[in-house]
Amino acid sequence: MTRVAIALGSNLGERLSHLCHAVESLGALGEVVATSSVYETEPVGGPAQGPYLNAVVVVDTDLEAHALLDALLAIEQGEGRRRAVRWGPRTLDLDLLLYGEETVDDDRLVVPHPRLLERRFVLEPLVEVWPGAATPDGAQVHDALARVQDQEVRRTKLRLEPRRSTFTARGGWWVVAQGVVLVASLLALADDPGFPEPWMAWLGAVVAGAGALQAILGLRHLGTNLTPYPQPLESARLVGRGVYRLVRHPIYGGIVLMMVGAGLFRASVSAMVVGAVGGVFFWFKARFEEGLLRCHYSGYADYATQVTRRLIPWVV
Repeated sequence: MTRVAIALGSNLGERLSHLCHAVESLGALGEVVATSSVYETEPVGGPAQGPYLNAVVVVDTDLEAHALLDALLAIEQGEGRRRAVRWGPRTLDLDLLLYGEETVDDDRLVVPHPRLLERRFVLEPLVEVWPGAATPDGAQVHDALARVQDQEVRRTKLRLEPRRSTFTARGGWWVVAQGVVLVASLLALADDPGFPEPWMAWLGAVVAGAGALQAILGLRHLGTNLTPYPQPLESARLVGRGVYRLVRHPIYGGIVLMMVGAGLFRASVSAMVVGAVGGVFFWFKARFEEGLLRCHYSGYADYATQVTRRLIPWVV
Protein backbone atom coordinates (compact mmCIF):
# COMPACT_ATOMS: atom_id res chain seq x y z
CA MET A 1 0.00 0.00 0.00
CA THR A 2 1.16 3.51 -0.85
CA ARG A 3 -0.26 6.57 0.86
CA VAL A 4 -1.17 9.28 -1.64
CA ALA A 5 -2.66 12.76 -1.41
CA ILE A 6 -5.10 13.93 -4.06
CA ALA A 7 -6.35 17.50 -4.46
CA LEU A 8 -9.95 18.05 -5.56
CA GLY A 9 -11.32 21.19 -7.20
CA SER A 10 -14.50 22.29 -8.95
CA ASN A 11 -15.94 25.60 -10.14
CA LEU A 12 -18.58 24.50 -12.68
CA GLY A 13 -22.07 23.14 -12.13
CA GLU A 14 -22.93 21.52 -8.82
CA ARG A 15 -19.50 21.98 -7.32
CA LEU A 16 -20.10 20.14 -4.04
CA SER A 17 -21.84 17.28 -5.82
CA HIS A 18 -18.84 16.83 -8.14
CA LEU A 19 -16.47 16.67 -5.16
CA CYS A 20 -18.68 14.21 -3.27
CA HIS A 21 -18.90 11.91 -6.27
CA ALA A 22 -15.13 12.10 -6.62
CA VAL A 23 -14.64 11.00 -2.99
CA GLU A 24 -16.96 8.04 -3.57
CA SER A 25 -15.04 7.10 -6.73
CA LEU A 26 -11.69 7.37 -4.95
CA GLY A 27 -12.95 4.79 -2.48
CA ALA A 28 -12.84 2.24 -5.32
CA LEU A 29 -9.10 2.91 -5.83
CA GLY A 30 -8.07 2.03 -2.28
CA GLU A 31 -8.92 2.97 1.29
CA VAL A 32 -9.94 6.58 1.88
CA VAL A 33 -7.97 7.45 5.01
CA ALA A 34 -9.05 11.07 5.46
CA THR A 35 -11.09 13.76 3.74
CA SER A 36 -10.46 17.43 4.45
CA SER A 37 -12.90 20.24 5.01
CA VAL A 38 -14.11 22.10 1.94
CA TYR A 39 -12.42 25.40 1.12
CA GLU A 40 -13.51 28.13 -1.29
CA THR A 41 -10.89 30.06 -3.24
CA GLU A 42 -10.68 32.46 -6.12
CA PRO A 43 -9.10 31.03 -9.31
CA VAL A 44 -5.35 31.39 -9.79
CA GLY A 45 -4.33 32.14 -13.38
CA GLY A 46 -6.29 31.35 -16.51
CA PRO A 47 -9.34 33.18 -17.91
CA ALA A 48 -11.98 34.92 -15.83
CA GLN A 49 -14.08 32.29 -14.02
CA GLY A 50 -15.98 31.56 -10.85
CA PRO A 51 -14.56 30.56 -7.45
CA TYR A 52 -13.48 26.99 -6.69
CA LEU A 53 -14.39 24.55 -4.01
CA ASN A 54 -11.23 22.68 -2.98
CA ALA A 55 -10.40 19.74 -0.74
CA VAL A 56 -7.74 17.06 -0.26
CA VAL A 57 -8.28 13.33 0.16
CA VAL A 58 -5.68 10.90 1.51
CA VAL A 59 -5.90 7.37 0.09
CA ASP A 60 -3.95 4.16 0.66
CA THR A 61 -3.75 2.41 -2.70
CA ASP A 62 -2.07 -0.53 -4.45
CA LEU A 63 -2.15 1.23 -7.82
CA GLU A 64 1.10 2.20 -9.51
CA ALA A 65 1.43 5.97 -10.02
CA HIS A 66 0.55 6.02 -13.74
CA ALA A 67 -2.34 3.60 -13.25
CA LEU A 68 -3.61 5.92 -10.51
CA LEU A 69 -3.30 8.87 -12.87
CA ASP A 70 -5.39 7.05 -15.48
CA ALA A 71 -8.04 6.31 -12.85
CA LEU A 72 -8.14 9.97 -11.79
CA LEU A 73 -8.57 11.10 -15.38
CA ALA A 74 -11.44 8.64 -15.81
CA ILE A 75 -13.16 10.03 -12.69
CA GLU A 76 -12.78 13.56 -14.08
CA GLN A 77 -14.33 12.50 -17.38
CA GLY A 78 -17.19 10.84 -15.55
CA GLU A 79 -18.03 14.22 -14.01
CA GLY A 80 -18.02 15.94 -17.40
CA ARG A 81 -14.49 17.38 -17.38
CA ARG A 82 -13.50 18.95 -20.70
CA ARG A 83 -9.98 20.28 -21.29
CA ALA A 84 -10.80 23.03 -23.79
CA VAL A 85 -8.87 25.92 -22.18
CA ARG A 86 -5.64 25.74 -20.19
CA TRP A 87 -6.36 26.57 -16.54
CA GLY A 88 -9.97 27.18 -17.52
CA PRO A 89 -13.08 26.37 -15.48
CA ARG A 90 -13.79 22.71 -14.85
CA THR A 91 -16.44 20.48 -13.31
CA LEU A 92 -13.77 18.45 -11.54
CA ASP A 93 -10.01 18.62 -11.22
CA LEU A 94 -8.04 15.84 -9.52
CA ASP A 95 -4.31 16.40 -8.94
CA LEU A 96 -1.95 13.78 -7.53
CA LEU A 97 0.02 15.78 -4.96
CA LEU A 98 2.09 13.09 -3.25
CA TYR A 99 2.70 9.42 -4.01
CA GLY A 100 4.27 8.05 -0.86
CA GLU A 101 7.94 8.97 -0.78
CA GLU A 102 8.40 8.48 -4.50
CA THR A 103 9.33 11.00 -7.16
CA VAL A 104 7.94 10.73 -10.69
CA ASP A 105 8.98 13.02 -13.52
CA ASP A 106 8.05 12.15 -17.09
CA ASP A 107 5.90 13.42 -19.95
CA ARG A 108 2.67 12.28 -18.30
CA LEU A 109 3.14 12.85 -14.62
CA VAL A 110 5.17 14.93 -12.18
CA VAL A 111 5.00 13.99 -8.48
CA PRO A 112 5.20 15.74 -6.07
CA HIS A 113 2.93 18.21 -7.84
CA PRO A 114 5.22 21.00 -9.11
CA ARG A 115 3.16 23.78 -7.49
CA LEU A 116 2.29 21.92 -4.30
CA LEU A 117 4.35 24.14 -1.97
CA GLU A 118 3.14 27.39 -3.55
CA ARG A 119 -0.63 27.17 -3.12
CA ARG A 120 -2.45 27.68 0.15
CA PHE A 121 -5.71 26.20 -1.20
CA VAL A 122 -3.82 22.90 -1.54
CA LEU A 123 -1.54 23.12 1.49
CA GLU A 124 -4.21 24.05 4.04
CA PRO A 125 -6.50 21.05 3.44
CA LEU A 126 -3.44 18.79 3.05
CA VAL A 127 -2.04 19.82 6.45
CA GLU A 128 -5.51 19.32 7.94
CA VAL A 129 -5.65 15.65 6.92
CA TRP A 130 -1.93 14.77 6.80
CA PRO A 131 -0.03 17.09 9.18
CA GLY A 132 3.28 15.24 8.84
CA ALA A 133 3.27 15.09 5.05
CA ALA A 134 6.58 15.86 3.37
CA THR A 135 8.00 15.78 -0.14
CA PRO A 136 10.64 13.13 -0.99
CA ASP A 137 13.40 15.73 -0.55
CA GLY A 138 12.27 16.37 3.04
CA ALA A 139 10.32 19.62 2.61
CA GLN A 140 7.55 19.75 5.23
CA VAL A 141 4.19 20.87 3.89
CA HIS A 142 3.38 22.43 7.28
CA ASP A 143 6.37 24.76 6.94
CA ALA A 144 5.37 25.64 3.38
CA LEU A 145 1.88 26.60 4.55
CA ALA A 146 3.33 29.22 6.88
CA ARG A 147 4.91 30.94 3.87
CA VAL A 148 1.67 31.38 1.88
CA GLN A 149 -0.62 32.86 4.52
CA ASP A 150 -1.07 35.98 2.38
CA GLN A 151 -3.14 33.96 -0.10
CA GLU A 152 -6.88 34.13 0.60
CA VAL A 153 -8.63 30.85 1.38
CA ARG A 154 -12.01 30.47 3.10
CA ARG A 155 -12.92 27.33 5.00
CA THR A 156 -16.62 26.52 4.47
CA LYS A 157 -19.13 24.55 6.54
CA LEU A 158 -19.79 22.18 3.64
CA ARG A 159 -18.99 18.49 4.11
CA LEU A 160 -17.72 15.82 1.76
CA GLU A 161 -19.54 12.69 2.88
CA PRO A 162 -18.87 9.50 0.92
CA ARG A 163 -21.86 7.19 1.05
CA ARG A 164 -21.47 4.80 3.99
CA SER A 165 -23.86 2.24 5.42
CA THR A 166 -23.11 2.65 9.12
CA PHE A 167 -25.90 3.74 11.47
CA THR A 168 -24.12 6.96 12.42
CA ALA A 169 -23.08 7.92 8.88
CA ARG A 170 -26.65 7.56 7.65
CA GLY A 171 -27.86 9.92 10.37
CA GLY A 172 -29.27 7.23 12.63
CA TRP A 173 -28.94 9.26 15.83
CA TRP A 174 -31.13 11.96 14.32
CA VAL A 175 -33.82 9.28 13.88
CA VAL A 176 -33.46 8.24 17.52
CA ALA A 177 -33.74 11.86 18.69
CA GLN A 178 -36.79 12.33 16.49
CA GLY A 179 -38.47 9.39 18.22
CA VAL A 180 -37.73 10.96 21.60
CA VAL A 181 -39.32 14.26 20.51
CA LEU A 182 -42.48 12.52 19.25
CA VAL A 183 -42.84 10.43 22.41
CA ALA A 184 -42.37 13.54 24.55
CA SER A 185 -45.14 15.26 22.59
CA LEU A 186 -47.56 12.37 23.18
CA LEU A 187 -46.72 12.24 26.90
CA ALA A 188 -47.27 15.99 27.23
CA LEU A 189 -50.71 15.68 25.62
CA ALA A 190 -51.67 12.81 27.91
CA ASP A 191 -50.45 14.35 31.16
CA ASP A 192 -51.58 17.95 30.74
CA PRO A 193 -55.20 18.06 29.54
CA GLY A 194 -56.70 21.52 29.64
CA PHE A 195 -60.01 23.23 28.94
CA PRO A 196 -59.47 25.27 25.79
CA GLU A 197 -61.59 28.18 24.72
CA PRO A 198 -63.65 27.34 21.62
CA TRP A 199 -61.50 29.56 19.43
CA MET A 200 -58.34 27.82 20.67
CA ALA A 201 -59.79 24.37 19.98
CA TRP A 202 -60.82 25.43 16.47
CA LEU A 203 -57.43 27.00 15.80
CA GLY A 204 -55.66 23.88 17.06
CA ALA A 205 -57.79 21.67 14.84
CA VAL A 206 -57.08 23.81 11.78
CA VAL A 207 -53.31 23.91 12.45
CA ALA A 208 -53.12 20.16 13.13
CA GLY A 209 -55.25 19.41 10.07
CA ALA A 210 -53.05 21.59 7.87
CA GLY A 211 -49.99 19.79 9.21
CA ALA A 212 -51.52 16.37 8.56
CA LEU A 213 -52.40 17.37 4.99
CA GLN A 214 -48.91 18.75 4.36
CA ALA A 215 -47.25 15.60 5.74
CA ILE A 216 -49.54 13.29 3.74
CA LEU A 217 -48.82 15.18 0.51
CA GLY A 218 -45.11 15.05 1.29
CA LEU A 219 -45.26 11.28 1.79
CA ARG A 220 -47.31 10.83 -1.39
CA HIS A 221 -44.93 12.78 -3.60
CA LEU A 222 -41.81 11.34 -1.99
CA GLY A 223 -43.04 7.82 -2.75
CA THR A 224 -40.31 5.17 -2.98
CA ASN A 225 -37.69 7.78 -2.03
CA LEU A 226 -38.93 7.62 1.57
CA THR A 227 -36.35 6.60 4.18
CA PRO A 228 -36.21 7.31 7.93
CA TYR A 229 -32.56 8.29 7.62
CA PRO A 230 -31.26 11.72 6.54
CA GLN A 231 -28.99 10.02 4.01
CA PRO A 232 -30.98 9.56 0.78
CA LEU A 233 -31.41 6.17 -0.82
CA GLU A 234 -28.87 5.39 -3.49
CA SER A 235 -31.67 4.82 -6.03
CA ALA A 236 -33.60 7.96 -5.08
CA ARG A 237 -34.16 10.92 -7.38
CA LEU A 238 -34.62 14.56 -6.45
CA VAL A 239 -38.32 15.35 -5.93
CA GLY A 240 -39.46 18.84 -6.93
CA ARG A 241 -43.15 18.32 -7.68
CA GLY A 242 -46.36 18.81 -5.71
CA VAL A 243 -45.91 20.22 -2.23
CA TYR A 244 -42.12 20.11 -2.76
CA ARG A 245 -42.54 23.11 -5.03
CA LEU A 246 -43.50 25.09 -1.94
CA VAL A 247 -41.32 23.66 0.84
CA ARG A 248 -38.23 21.45 0.95
CA HIS A 249 -39.17 19.29 3.97
CA PRO A 250 -42.98 19.14 4.08
CA ILE A 251 -43.12 15.98 6.23
CA TYR A 252 -41.02 17.51 9.00
CA GLY A 253 -43.00 20.74 8.83
CA GLY A 254 -46.27 18.83 8.89
CA ILE A 255 -45.23 16.98 12.03
CA VAL A 256 -44.37 20.26 13.75
CA LEU A 257 -47.76 21.75 12.83
CA MET A 258 -49.55 18.65 14.16
CA MET A 259 -47.63 18.82 17.44
CA VAL A 260 -48.38 22.51 17.98
CA GLY A 261 -51.97 22.16 16.78
CA ALA A 262 -52.63 19.26 19.13
CA GLY A 263 -51.24 21.31 22.01
CA LEU A 264 -53.63 24.18 21.16
CA PHE A 265 -56.58 21.83 20.80
CA ARG A 266 -55.92 20.36 24.24
CA ALA A 267 -54.89 23.69 25.80
CA SER A 268 -51.69 21.93 26.89
CA VAL A 269 -48.93 24.42 27.54
CA SER A 270 -46.33 21.65 27.90
CA ALA A 271 -47.40 20.10 24.59
CA MET A 272 -47.09 23.46 22.84
CA VAL A 273 -43.62 23.92 24.36
CA VAL A 274 -42.60 20.45 23.16
CA GLY A 275 -44.00 21.37 19.74
CA ALA A 276 -41.85 24.50 19.65
CA VAL A 277 -38.80 22.47 20.68
CA GLY A 278 -39.72 19.98 17.98
CA GLY A 279 -39.75 22.79 15.43
CA VAL A 280 -36.19 23.72 16.37
CA PHE A 281 -35.14 20.07 16.25
CA PHE A 282 -36.63 19.44 12.80
CA TRP A 283 -35.07 22.67 11.51
CA PHE A 284 -31.60 21.43 12.43
CA LYS A 285 -32.29 17.87 11.28
CA ALA A 286 -33.40 19.23 7.90
CA ARG A 287 -30.27 21.39 7.70
CA PHE A 288 -28.07 18.36 8.43
CA GLU A 289 -29.98 16.34 5.83
CA GLU A 290 -29.53 19.03 3.20
CA GLY A 291 -25.77 18.71 3.52
CA LEU A 292 -26.14 15.10 2.37
CA LEU A 293 -28.69 16.00 -0.31
CA ARG A 294 -26.36 18.60 -1.82
CA CYS A 295 -23.69 15.92 -2.11
CA HIS A 296 -25.79 13.19 -3.66
CA TYR A 297 -28.28 15.07 -5.85
CA SER A 298 -27.09 17.10 -8.79
CA GLY A 299 -29.40 20.09 -8.96
CA TYR A 300 -30.19 20.31 -5.25
CA ALA A 301 -28.43 23.66 -4.84
CA ASP A 302 -30.58 25.17 -7.60
CA TYR A 303 -33.70 23.60 -6.10
CA ALA A 304 -32.91 25.08 -2.67
CA THR A 305 -32.47 28.49 -4.29
CA GLN A 306 -35.89 28.26 -5.94
CA VAL A 307 -37.74 26.77 -2.93
CA THR A 308 -36.68 29.00 -0.06
CA ARG A 309 -38.91 27.62 2.75
CA ARG A 310 -37.55 24.67 4.68
CA LEU A 311 -40.48 23.45 6.86
CA ILE A 312 -43.73 25.36 6.31
CA PRO A 313 -44.79 27.02 3.01
CA TRP A 314 -44.69 30.84 3.05
CA VAL A 315 -43.59 30.82 6.71
CA VAL A 316 -40.26 29.16 7.55
